[in-house]
Amino acid sequence: MEPTDLDLLFQLENSPSEWWLGAQLAPLSRATLERYIAGDHDLYRDLQLRLIIETRNGNAVGAVDLYQLDPRNRRAGVGVAIAPGHRKAGHAKAGLELLVSYAFEHLDLHQLWAEIPAMNDRSLTLFEKAGFTTGGRFTDWIRAEGTWHDAIWVQCISNFSAATTPIHNE
Repeated sequence: MEPTDLDLLFQLENSPSEWWLGAQLAPLSRATLERYIAGDHDLYRDLQLRLIIETRNGNAVGAVDLYQLDPRNRRAGVGVAIAPGHRKAGHAKAGLELLVSYAFEHLDLHQLWAEIPAMNDRSLTLFEKAGFTTGGRFTDWIRAEGTWHDAIWVQCISNFSAATTPIHNE
């Protein structure tokens, strides 16, 4: 993340219409987000990683996240957020595909997962196109405006193998 990403993060983090999708209960100040951007982030210490999605000309349009990293079992949750003015333009698909590739090929994770509201057909299709399969359904999992909603749990298992030849001790 760069200091120039502040406005985008402020927009993504402070949209009350989107809060029901995560655990956030209150808005974040610009000062809080400035400290977050300037912070020393380490995936294995923080157990999360946020990457900004940019267009080819460098405009920040969204973010992808790895969260709840489980280093022992080599898995993490995945989140995608695109600013309202940039949706339906392929940015979520491109960002998710890059994140999956990075997680499997560079971080050597074995599995990625996400919880998607059952009524969010666009997100379910996005994750399916990125290689995720349905793993189950959580009943009354997400509460929004006093109503409970089901969530679909999806996962993607790596088929990437970093070691193509066995290592032998001599």
